[in-house]
Amino acid sequence: PAYTAVLTFHLEMIPQDMLAPIILSRKYVPFPPVLEVLFLELTIEFLREAGARLPTKVGQTLGIVGGIVIGQASVEAALTSNILLIIVALSALASFTTPIYKMSNTIRFLRFPLIILSGIWGGLGIAIGLMFMLTHLLQLKSLGTPYLAPLYPFRRRSFADSFIRSSYSKTAKRSAVMRVISQWRYDPDKATQKRDIDE
Repeated sequence: PAYTAVLTFHLEMIPQDMLAPIILSRKYVPFPPVLEVLFLELTIEFLREAGARLPTKVGQTLGIVGGIVIGQASVEAALTSNILLIIVALSALASFTTPIYKMSNTIRFLRFPLIILSGIWGGLGIAIGLMFMLTHLLQLKSLGTPYLAPLYPFRRRSFADSFIRSSYSKTAKRSAVMRVISQWRYDPDKATQKRDIDE
């Protein structure tokens, strides 16, 4: 999305040293950046899905060889620029670093509306898309608990057990956001060691 927004609306953000190579790489490409990005992203998704449905060794080979062959052919046929090919390849590799598989699928799905919005409105489109996503997350609830708790609704006391794990003595009481029968994890007066807490 950022590449599409910068190349379509915000060319002044690109340093002059980088501007000349980008112009040269896009000289013979007949498509606008948004279509170019969507074409490459869809190609990567097709390769990923095809590789997932084949036996492991064949799927890995298809993903690597297919990506190289299709990428090289699309650059030589002037369907995409080589700089965009590098950016899409790096973003595809970065998507594999997501620790939770379901979250990586969500990120892959949300990339396409953000690309389209950035092609229509540039940086404003990305901001609008992120605002809609944040609004949706703020409305979500899981088992009656707000999805973004303790960030929203904000509770300072609950932060002791969110981003940074506090000591056991400071987390005897559960977060006020949680709807549980007992607000206490354990009796702080009786538990003196970790094994007492686990029991």
